[in-house]
Amino acid sequence: MSPMAGTHEYAVDVQGVGKRFLRHADRRNSLKERIVRGKAKNTQDFWAVRDVSLRIPQGAVYGLIGHNGSGKSTLLKMIGGIYRPTEGSIATQGRVAALIELGAGFHPDMTGRENIALNGSILGLSRKEIAAVTDEIIDFSGLNEFINDPVKHYSSGMYVRLGFSVAVHMKPDVLLVDEVLAVGDEEFQRKCFDHLYSLRRAGKTIIVVSHGLGQLEGLCDEVAWLERGQMQQHGPAVETIAAYLRKVNAEEAARNPLVSAVREDEAVRAGDQTVRAVSAQVTDAGGTAISHAETGTTFAVQIGITAPESVLGPNVRVALQHDSGTLVTMLSNHRWGIDFGTIQGDHTVRMAVPDNPLLPGRYRVHIDIFDYTGSRLLDSWNDAVEFAVRSPRGEIGQGLVELPIEVTFE
Repeated sequence: MSPMAGTHEYAVDVQGVGKRFLRHADRRNSLKERIVRGKAKNTQDFWAVRDVSLRIPQGAVYGLIGHNGSGKSTLLKMIGGIYRPTEGSIATQGRVAALIELGAGFHPDMTGRENIALNGSILGLSRKEIAAVTDEIIDFSGLNEFINDPVKHYSSGMYVRLGFSVAVHMKPDVLLVDEVLAVGDEEFQRKCFDHLYSLRRAGKTIIVVSHGLGQLEGLCDEVAWLERGQMQQHGPAVETIAAYLRKVNAEEAARNPLVSAVREDEAVRAGDQTVRAVSAQVTDAGGTAISHAETGTTFAVQIGITAPESVLGPNVRVALQHDSGTLVTMLSNHRWGIDFGTIQGDHTVRMAVPDNPLLPGRYRVHIDIFDYTGSRLLDSWNDAVEFAVRSPRGEIGQGLVELPIEVTFE
C-alpha cells in the first residue's frame, strides 16, 4: 500500500489487486512433527482476492458485500495495510483507521484508558491530540465505570464499544469497518450508525463490510459485490444489492424443495368431507411452484379440491399464520363475493396475492372449506404448507405486513 500520488480525487484507489495464501494439505502441527515427518508437502495456492479494481471517491460511503469467504475482509485488510497485496497496487489518501477484528490492537493487560493512548499513538496522533479526545471516547463507549480495568476482563460487547469509539474519534480520513458492529447491543448499534452518518456529512470516507444489506442500502453511496475473491458487480447501492439478492434467492430456491403438499385420502380429518382439499402449493404469478415469495411480488396459494358428489357454492378459506403464531389474515372466495356455483369432481382454487405485502419471515397455510352458508365445515387442513418470504432489499422482518402509504411534505 502506498500514499496517494498525484490527484486527490480518490480516497482509495485499488488496481488489479490480488492476495494469495498457501494452503497446506498435510499441515505439521508441532515441532516434533516437523522433525519426524519433515517439511509439509502438497502446498496449494489459494487466492482470497484476485484481480479486483475499484476507486472510492473522497467523502463516499462504500460497502462490500458477498458470502462468507468471498474476500471482503481480506480486501479491507489490504486497504488498511494489515496485508500486503500479492499483486496489484493500493493507494490511500490521508489517515486510515480500521475496526476490523474484535479487540485488534488492544493489549489485554493494559486498561481501556491506556489502550486509547496506545491506539492513538499507532495512528500517529500526538499526546495532546489523544488527550483532547479521550473523554469523548470514554463517554461514547459508555465504559466510564470500567475504563481503568484491564481490557482482558472486558466482554465481547465492551471490546466492540471501545474499539469503535477509538476508531471513529481519532480523526480518520478513511474509516474501515468490518462486521464487528453486529456484536454490539441495539442501542449501541444505533449510536454507531448515527456517528457514521455524522462522519459522512463531515466528508470522511467510510468503507463498510456487512451482511446487513438493509443498513448498507441506506448508508452507502456505492457497493461492491465479491464472490470467491472476484468482483461480480459494483455501482449504486440499490442496484448492486438487488443483483446480489437475486442470486442468493435463486440459489436458495434451487437448494430447497418446492412448497407443495399432497394429502392422502385415508387421513383422518375434520368436516363431513363432501368437499376435500387434496393438494396445496405456493406458486409465483405464472403458476410455477416456488420455495419462497418476495415482498412486493405477486404469489399465490393453489389448492386442489375434489367433490365426489354435487355441492353448492363452497367457501374455501385460507389462513396465513406467521411463524410466531400470529394470524396475519384470512383469504376466502366468499369474502370477495366470488361464488363457485355448483361443483363436482376435481377443481383447482388459486388465490393470488398481488404485490405481496408480507414482510420477511416464515408463514404457515391453513385451509378450511365450508358450505355455501358458511356454517357447516366440509374439510379442514392445518399446516398444509409452510413457506418463507424474502425481501428484495435484504431487510429482516420487522412486523408482519408492508402497508402502502402516501407521503406528503410541506
